[in-house]
Amino acid sequence: MPSVRISAAEETFDRKIYGGAGDKAHLGGFTELDLMGISPAVWTLMLQYFGVKSMLDVGCGKGVSTTWFALHGVDALCVEGSHDAVEINLMPDKAKQVVEHDFSRGPWWPSKTVDAVWCVEFTEHVGRNFHANYLPAFHQAAFIFVSHSHWGGWHHVEVHNDVWWKAKFQAHGFVYSEDLTQMVRETAKKEKQDNIAAFRGQNYNAQHVWTTMQVFINPAVASLAQHAHLFAEDGCYEGRENGQLVHKPCGEYVKRDGTKDSTHTAMDPNFLPLEITPEQDEKWKKLIQTSLPPVDEPPNEI
Repeated sequence: MPSVRISAAEETFDRKIYGGAGDKAHLGGFTELDLMGISPAVWTLMLQYFGVKSMLDVGCGKGVSTTWFALHGVDALCVEGSHDAVEINLMPDKAKQVVEHDFSRGPWWPSKTVDAVWCVEFTEHVGRNFHANYLPAFHQAAFIFVSHSHWGGWHHVEVHNDVWWKAKFQAHGFVYSEDLTQMVRETAKKEKQDNIAAFRGQNYNAQHVWTTMQVFINPAVASLAQHAHLFAEDGCYEGRENGQLVHKPCGEYVKRDGTKDSTHTAMDPNFLPLEITPEQDEKWKKLIQTSLPPVDEPPNEI
């Protein structure tokens, strides 16, 4: 259900840096660009290791994260409660890729299952009396990548620690993975340490991801045949490096002595991860860059 709009006269609160003009106070907590929730390194991990080919971005704002997935070949869907955010959403085909829904008005879920839910800067904004409205969307995903806040903020009504959220989602049947959670957090942390250029002279710093993101598995969906391609790490042995396994694609390859080895059956292409290209990366960066105000204007960001 779309959000209920309010008039300028009714909007008596100061949103400061946040968007959401014409939205009720519980909506619109998005900014022009929040680098604390943006992690191409983690998204790459989701495609290459987890094998994600379809996803739902819950609380997607203007679609900065969702567009990365869409432009990298993922079947991506964006659900957002703020009409203001939907109006400026960056998805290529908003009619098919963006759903405007206010979870305080009722439940919504996608018509088909997806490989993953990406949910950053959302859970703290929705009171637990409305959790029953967004959890059905989570139940349509094999993996749930979800962050929470340890701080106050615009309409932060559910601020809890890791233990609370872990127990909350486990109570609804999701299986928490400490291994996968740490893998994602360490990937985001390394991305920050590597000082990779992002936008406006700033580097990637996905603090929301490396501090609070948790990864849950939903066996009811992950075990379905249409999601059998998940966990897409190559399976053939290449060697070891620093004590860790090094994999390679299975199939015919040239050994170190120059002879060919074709004893390992090549993987069904349907089980291979999506290919990521520099051209895709540049297309996404250009899209986001052009959506930002000129540099001589004060940036509307955290």
